[in-house]
Amino acid sequence: MKVTAFIRETSAKNNITDQAHVYFRVRDGKTDIKAVSELSINPNHWSAERQGYKTRVALVAEAKRTAFDKAVQDLTALISAQYYHGADSRWLKGVIEEFHHPNINIRQGRKGDEYSLVYQCQQYAENHPMEKESIRHHEHNVRKLQHFERFQREIMRRRGYTMRLDAITADDLREFHKYLVNEAEYYEHYPQIFDDIEERFKPRQLTENSINTIFRRIRTVVNWCLKHNITTNDPFATFEMPKVLDSPPFYLTLEERDKVYYADLSNETPSTQVYRDIFMFHCLIGCRVGDLEKMTRANIVDGAVEYIAEKTKNHKPRTIRVPLNDKAKAILAKYADIETRLLPKINQNIYNRQIKKILKLLGIDRMVTVIDNKTREPIQKPICDIATSHTARKTFIGNLYKKVKDPNLVASLSGHTDGSRAFARYREIDNEMKRELVKLID
Repeated sequence: MKVTAFIRETSAKNNITDQAHVYFRVRDGKTDIKAVSELSINPNHWSAERQGYKTRVALVAEAKRTAFDKAVQDLTALISAQYYHGADSRWLKGVIEEFHHPNINIRQGRKGDEYSLVYQCQQYAENHPMEKESIRHHEHNVRKLQHFERFQREIMRRRGYTMRLDAITADDLREFHKYLVNEAEYYEHYPQIFDDIEERFKPRQLTENSINTIFRRIRTVVNWCLKHNITTNDPFATFEMPKVLDSPPFYLTLEERDKVYYADLSNETPSTQVYRDIFMFHCLIGCRVGDLEKMTRANIVDGAVEYIAEKTKNHKPRTIRVPLNDKAKAILAKYADIETRLLPKINQNIYNRQIKKILKLLGIDRMVTVIDNKTREPIQKPICDIATSHTARKTFIGNLYKKVKDPNLVASLSGHTDGSRAFARYREIDNEMKRELVKLID
């Protein structure tokens, strides 16, 4: 695809008063479209090669020449960026018109862009207080939506397709779902759609759980727009969300945890020993890994760790207080020389790898049931192969609940909110608890 600027008029050699409008032409295979712009120049000053002023035009101020050349370059770049296969002259006229009159699509005092779902997702991420990880998730959704729109325009031949808040339907959401399911395959077949991302960030096969998360975040943005009267259209009202299928919660037993705690790792690298200590302390206080990373010595108050969970601090902030037992205190004592941080700095990728390595090294390979991402069927895997930093939180919550069987008390230590669906998963009654119940009617 190539975009060129040109003029059609000519003038007598010494004529310096005539003006010619600049046209823009787009050629792409059989596509050859043209449209006129509001930019004008004396034909004798025009350089077809430079697509702007000739290098030496003494009678025109340098600032005017520079501004004109920049406008031609900017409009050329805009046309190139917005072009899609199947675009016609009407589309080209619209792009040029919006370039000259940015507010042409104002409705009710708002720019046309404000009715774009992509725009509102960007605004939501930029202007709402949330964790950096949550911001990255919303930015990730924006890229998904942008690639979906390009797919619709360039591959499905839906000219000018945009996810506009006042026009999105449940059918659009179903099309987006279909796109997400097949995006990894589209990446291989239609690379031009994804020419703005690096190979290492190429789309991967998504599970229904991941797709559900994407839709939930988009629904949050749409609900926010409804609340603030940006739109009255709710496409989610008749859209069935992708089903979430959670794996049964798995965690280390107290015996397995203590096997890690007391293991002699003197023959392993110092890094492995440090990450073992971090993992064990994590298992003993049960916070999210993001909160653990931020903890300093100031979080220790009267023999307990106190913190406000980052995930809920902006809408339901409350102080979580977890008393430290002797094991946790012993770990902190090993790192007492660190000035401010509670524990050595964590690299989450390395942390997850080290957890798996340590469990495998110690033979903690009990088979647990998980849901296969592709088939959505239950399968068995060794716990050492699938454990992550979140296993520490589950180990804390699962073992506490087995001991006290009081969801409110456990939630006060884990920071889960009332009615949390995530916390309900931890309350699965295991075989030991079942045996205790049966004994009650013996």
